[in-house]
Amino acid sequence: MPKPHFNIHLKNKLKNNEDRDNIHNEKEEGSISTNTDIFEERRDSSLSMESKEIENDNYVEPVIPWFSDWEKMVKEQEARKKKHPKKSLPIRHSPLQNIHERPRHIQGPCLLRRNKPVQHRTYPRSYEFPGFELSIPRKWDWRNVDGINFCSPTRNQHIPVYCGGCWVFGSLGSLNDRFNIARKNRWPMTSLSPQEIIACNGRGRGCNGGTAEDVFEHAKTVGLVEEGCNNFKAVNENFQNIFQKKFLTKILIIFFECTPFTRCGSCWPDKCFSIQNYTRYYIKDFGKLTGRLQMMSEIHNRGPISCTMGCTPQFDLNYTSGIYREHGEYPPNHIVSVTGWDWDEETKTEYWIVRNSWGEAWGEMGWFRVVTSLFNGGRGDQFNMGIERECYFADPDVSNLN
Repeated sequence: MPKPHFNIHLKNKLKNNEDRDNIHNEKEEGSISTNTDIFEERRDSSLSMESKEIENDNYVEPVIPWFSDWEKMVKEQEARKKKHPKKSLPIRHSPLQNIHERPRHIQGPCLLRRNKPVQHRTYPRSYEFPGFELSIPRKWDWRNVDGINFCSPTRNQHIPVYCGGCWVFGSLGSLNDRFNIARKNRWPMTSLSPQEIIACNGRGRGCNGGTAEDVFEHAKTVGLVEEGCNNFKAVNENFQNIFQKKFLTKILIIFFECTPFTRCGSCWPDKCFSIQNYTRYYIKDFGKLTGRLQMMSEIHNRGPISCTMGCTPQFDLNYTSGIYREHGEYPPNHIVSVTGWDWDEETKTEYWIVRNSWGEAWGEMGWFRVVTSLFNGGRGDQFNMGIERECYFADPDVSNLN
């Protein structure tokens, strides 16, 4: 049997992981690595990188020296916990997440920012009518509407290798749900392919980041395919990445090609081939919204939405359950699907119901709850990682599906 082919980048990654395992095996039993140890190991890894600003016609990447900035936040949060232990969320490390797995959440941004926002609007939204807030219920959850679930399963963008594809997963999560809602949960349930977008979208950078607008523009103009056409591989298919170092700056040049097989294909034992007769999933209107009331109205009337947020080390590494809150303002670096909201009577706290894309082993079976801006006397936007500031909707076109 021929040996599998691995590229040099993956070989280096596996070797570094083995080296770190050997180092930790030599440590005394019972010793615990600190957050600082994690970041020191990360700097020594061949995967470590610093963020920089790259401007072109489509994107502006934030200037964030990722690892030094995240290490600083870790130290600040640890100091705050010691000073105000009752105000911090209890830290409970998940037994399913060992010290080597944690750095994968902080490799770099999976979310970019467009210079010019893109949307397609042909009719008004529910929140644009006077008095819309009067029809918003106290709580709403698309996982349980009169006992019926409309939400698609949780996915994991981090396997088989790390992929900065939150821009795809967070957007497709809400869109899968909306197709289910629009079709009244009729068979078959919708499961759109993230890999086809990563490979064939001409604007996003695949596993190197993108925007919700990239996904919805792709759905509007080209159409999406279901998971069976191209299952998730966590790689940029047909992408050739060239890194050029000059004056401490890395320039990423991507040559793009999308083949019919990449779009939708299959294989027999003796050959692989493209499929011509497959279903295309399109959308109608898509656009941007912001703020608690607009989010609630859109979710209640149309379905889940996709929202950006500024994930922190405490949230990434320590959240396991509960209504999350963390004071601070951080730049958006992640995108998730917000599917509803609820009210906790015991703590008198309103919270968002959110699906992440880090697998069911993380959080509450892959989901989390976070306070709305109503928290702390209306100052909750300082405690929910900015999840209400930049959200996106997309209306599915089911005319060719029913």
